[in-house]
Parts: sequence; structure tokens; C-alpha cells
Amino acid sequence: MLFLVGIGLKPSHLTQEALETLKSSDRVYLENYTSAYSEGNFEALEDMIGKAATRLERKQVEEEFAPILEEAKTKNIALAVFGNPLNATTHVQILLDAKEAGVKTRAIAGVSIFEYVSFTGLERYKFGRTTSIVFHEDEYAPESFYDAIIENKKSGLHTLCLLDIKSDENRMMDIRHAISLLESIEEKREQSALSDTIMVGIAGAGSGDEQIKAGTAEHLKAFGFASFPQALIVCGKLNEKEIEALKAFGGLQ
Repeated sequence: MLFLVGIGLKPSHLTQEALETLKSSDRVYLENYTSAYSEGNFEALEDMIGKAATRLERKQVEEEFAPILEEAKTKNIALAVFGNPLNATTHVQILLDAKEAGVKTRAIAGVSIFEYVSFTGLERYKFGRTTSIVFHEDEYAPESFYDAIIENKKSGLHTLCLLDIKSDENRMMDIRHAISLLESIEEKREQSALSDTIMVGIAGAGSGDEQIKAGTAEHLKAFGFASFPQALIVCGKLNEKEIEALKAFGGLQ
């Protein structure tokens, strides 16, 4: 049987159900590229479950997972995923592939960044499509995340922007870099849709060093975000209660 287990944003987020599943599994793998702990490390989790886990990079999960599915036909195999296991389409595809291969599956929920957006004071039901802001490379410079933000704004909705992680390079995008990418796209398109927009930066969600800051792009670029992972919320239409909360929880001026 294959278990997809959400391990939260830090080791203490692990639910009792997730802990028991990881302990009882014959083998544990860790999906090691979509996120990272905001506090603690995976070695601490290994101590909790009493066994070592095998780290898997993107290619091993997205293209080379068939041997693990084969293994799950005769053993209990757990794939540990930071946050909640089914927030990423990759992991949904794993369940679909497992069903086609005749492998029984079970997903176990975990705490993710999606639970923390409400801690900013923004109303959860006013969020539109989530998007990911990715690093621009020499021959890879997508702008679809900007389009997603603009579409949400047209409907007055907030946008949660997940920031890129290059685990193989030990590199995580920060809020300042994400905003600079958005600004460069606006300049290229000769637009200014985000110039006066309120944004909210979240750094180290769930950790003792969690930081939440609300303001314009210039305010956020000047703020000293130090914790990781980081995420950016581009606000849509704010109501009075949200503005009051952003002032109280995010230092909005």
C-alpha cells in the first residue's frame, strides 16, 4: 500500500495519524523539492519515526516513481510530503498512476501554508487561484503567474504566490526577488496594475521566527524578511475588517 503523508511545516506539525503511519511503514521516502521545513529539520522527524528516509528529487518523483509503486504492491510504502500531500498536482498524479497499477493508496492530511494565509487577517474565502512565482533562467522566463494575479484582481480576489525552490542548488526565492520579477513583467508590458497594490509577505510560516508584513511592493522590498520558506500574497479588494487586521497583524501603514 502507498501512503501519501503530509508532514506539515515543522516536525511538531506531524499529526498522530501521520506519525503512526510513518512508524509502521516498511519504507519511507521524502519528496524533497516542493518545499522545506520552516523550523527544525528532517533528521528530527526521522528520530520521531525511528527510521531513516530516502530523499527523492523532482525527476525521481515525476518520472521515475514506477519502481516505488511496484514496491508498494507488497509492502507499506510512505511518501512524506511537506505541508499537505495533495496541494500539488504531481502528488494527485501519483494516486492516479497507483490506481492504474493496482496499488492501494491512502492520503493523510497535513498543515500547509494554505492554513496560514488567514493568520494575515485576510479572509480565506476571498482567495482566487494560487500561483507559483518561479526563477527566470536564460531560456526559461514564464509570466503566467503574473497573468493569474491580474485575473484574480479583476474579480477582487487575493492571490497566494508560492515562491520557487531549487533544492538541488540549495536556493529558495525570497519575497524581494519575487516582487522584482513582477515589476520587471509590468515594465516589459508597460502596465502598472500592481504599483499601489497592497501585498503581504509571509516568511517562516508556523515557526518561532514567523514574519508577516503588509504594505506596498516598496515597503515589502525594504522589510527584513529573514526566515524561509517565504510566500507572497497580492491582495485584491480589501474590506474594512481586512484592512484593520492587516494593520494589527502585518504592520500595514
